[in-house]
Amino acid sequence: MVNTKHAFWMAFFFTLAVFLIGLLVGIFVENARADNIQNVLLDSEINLLDEQLKENAIQEFNISCNLAKNSTFNFADKIYEEALRLEKYDSASKMKDTLTIFHKRYDLLRILLWTNSMKIRSKCHSDFHTIVYLYDYDTRDISKKAEQIAMSNLLLDFKYKYPQETLLIPIAANLNIESINLIKEEYNVTNSPVIIIDESMVIRSLPTFNGLENIVFQSNNK
Repeated sequence: MVNTKHAFWMAFFFTLAVFLIGLLVGIFVENARADNIQNVLLDSEINLLDEQLKENAIQEFNISCNLAKNSTFNFADKIYEEALRLEKYDSASKMKDTLTIFHKRYDLLRILLWTNSMKIRSKCHSDFHTIVYLYDYDTRDISKKAEQIAMSNLLLDFKYKYPQETLLIPIAANLNIESINLIKEEYNVTNSPVIIIDESMVIRSLPTFNGLENIVFQSNNK
């Protein structure tokens, strides 16, 4: 009987210890995520201000066209990589509302990137092409999710083939950001995903790779 009681208490304390360790590890991991997300937030605020100031710097200091283009492409890569850091927490973190706010910040950055790239193309007569990809963030629609994955993969393959000729700018269209809503209204976008090429051509369904090549590289000749 004594041995049975002893075994019971040993099992109880072991289970309690495992539970407490698991709880502490969970708290530690969530706090680490919160710290990382806070760092991403600070980066996004700096980037937002930097992109606003860059436009003035290009105009006031007569920055060369090559330097302006390279800076724009590097900035696009930078915010894309930082947004990927956020995606690691989307499915794992409980801070969904906070993550949505961060995604809005990055979408605003991408709109700034888009408008600045338009000015550079106009001022410098640059021959690179803007490919803006409007999609639904965190969609629960299975068919739409599949379509977005296919379109996203196609655009990434296209960007890898033409890294210096194309500026790929993904923007979530369903986060109720007024500037994005105005863009959607201007291009008559009522459903996502869509692709906007050089501010002149809207693709509303998944194209083939060759079809996308024809559209992109003929868009300036129309």
